[in-house]
Amino acid sequence: MFERLVNLFKAMFNSLMGKMEDPTVMLEQTYSDLQSNLVQVRQAVAQAIATEKQLELQLQKNNEQAATWQNRAAMAVQQGNDDLAKQALQRRQQYVSSATDLDTQLKSQRESTASLRQKLLDLEQEVNKAYNKKQVLIARDKAAQATSKANEILSKTTASGAMSVMERMETKVQEREAKAAALNELGTDQLDKQFKSFEGKADLDSELLALKQSMGVQQPQKLVIKDPALLEMDNKHPDAVDAQEVREIKD
Repeated sequence: MFERLVNLFKAMFNSLMGKMEDPTVMLEQTYSDLQSNLVQVRQAVAQAIATEKQLELQLQKNNEQAATWQNRAAMAVQQGNDDLAKQALQRRQQYVSSATDLDTQLKSQRESTASLRQKLLDLEQEVNKAYNKKQVLIARDKAAQATSKANEILSKTTASGAMSVMERMETKVQEREAKAAALNELGTDQLDKQFKSFEGKADLDSELLALKQSMGVQQPQKLVIKDPALLEMDNKHPDAVDAQEVREIKD
């Protein structure tokens, strides 16, 4: 019992592995993985573009603030307030320094975004190629399976074998037809058939006689041939004839 279970599990495992190694399944899974990667790269590119836009906005704001504090410092100088002008210039320096850092980050982000964009384009091309390749390979695999199945069927089927079966069946059908005909013939009452034939002939004779009588046609008298011995005893019989005459009539 244990050995049978082991063999059963082995067969199930081999069947599962065979399905896992099926070209169609593997190709579809590989293409699905590529599509998943493509989605992730697109999301990464979208995030990189969003980050780039945020850096651009921050840089623009810092430049605007630096310009604002520059104007305020000039206004303080015009009013003769040097301390206020210095504070404004100090604030301007902070925005300028921040803008410098943002500009550096923005340049780096732009390079990263450009690289991701190119990778996305390359990956999209690879996915398109993979899709076309997948379709071709699946079609070839199906054609190969169909050819193998057809060859397997043909290897088990021969024309001579089929014709042999046809000939045997034809002989069997002929035997059954002959048996049916024999049973039909045995089931017919031959004596009844003969009487029906006679009855039909008698009916025709009666109809012919009635027709002749209606037309006034006289029936010829029947010739009665008697034995010569009887002729000698009754020479006066109106219908009797001599045996010699009978022989002459026959001759």
